[in-house]
Amino acid sequence: FVYEKSDEMQVPVRVQLVGRPSDEDRPLNISVSSKNARVDVDYTLPDVAVLPAGESYTDYVVTLRRTPDLKSAPKMVELEIHENEYFTLPVRQMVQVADTVSTLVYRIYFSDMFIKAPEAWDGNLLGKFTQQKFELICGVLEVDPEDFNDHSRMTLARQVFISTEMTRYVKQQVEK
Repeated sequence: FVYEKSDEMQVPVRVQLVGRPSDEDRPLNISVSSKNARVDVDYTLPDVAVLPAGESYTDYVVTLRRTPDLKSAPKMVELEIHENEYFTLPVRQMVQVADTVSTLVYRIYFSDMFIKAPEAWDGNLLGKFTQQKFELICGVLEVDPEDFNDHSRMTLARQVFISTEMTRYVKQQVEK
């Protein structure tokens, strides 16, 4: 969530059919679990999981929510698809770059913490990166957090401006 303005984020999880589409909607059997994320608090799920008639795939959209807990620890939601009367699961694993992965389990990791500075953060102009400093800059100067991942939007001139304005802001706060 560190680059998101919104307090919700939708994550589409693609469910792909192996076989032919049907003329009728078919329900999917998807279980969702987590050791540290709570349904309807940290995330919400669609009311139904269905492969629509005539389609060979669908997106099961998980909506993640920004909560205060995400500032101190990452969360994880695990989705697993199971067989039902409409579907068997003939492909259970696949090899990707010398690693065998499950085709039936999908994990979503999410947090509101930085693990490193954004791509376009210039430490010479803005100083050592901290999440607190980053959030203050974005809040005070109304900078889109995503701009810090794009050198074309976070130009040298813009970072000089940010440095100057934040120095002025901090000075004003100290005087108060």
